[in-house]
Amino acid sequence: MTKKRVLTLAMARKIAEAAERKAEELKIKIVVSILDDGGNLKYFLRMDGTSYGSIRISQLKANTSASLPLSTRALAERNSKLPNGPYGGGAIPNILLLGGGLPILTSDGDHLGGIGISGATPDLDETCAQAGLDAIKQEL
Repeated sequence: MTKKRVLTLAMARKIAEAAERKAEELKIKIVVSILDDGGNLKYFLRMDGTSYGSIRISQLKANTSASLPLSTRALAERNSKLPNGPYGGGAIPNILLLGGGLPILTSDGDHLGGIGISGATPDLDETCAQAGLDAIKQEL
């Protein structure tokens, strides 16, 4: 029997710190929320100077990618191609179709959770999220 891989605190911390370093490099302020595959908050980081709204938005992005093994951008694109946009408009609670949320996947495709970043543009948020995931690539 194989043991289920989990998102550890050390992994989550490393992801958040790498995302923060990327934000500093880009001269932006972000909020980072990391959830496990059960939708539980594993790690949270809020840079000074971020808005209150970015807290909730980062958590919604993380929840979206922790619930589904898709980026929030990919889900938004899928939604736009389907009749009546079934993922949008509050049809599914706590799902946000705005770039900046990425699933945390192992090299075997196991879904460990999601990261959500808010504070800048969706593209910059996603860039920081990817930098976070890149920091633990060897562990996945």
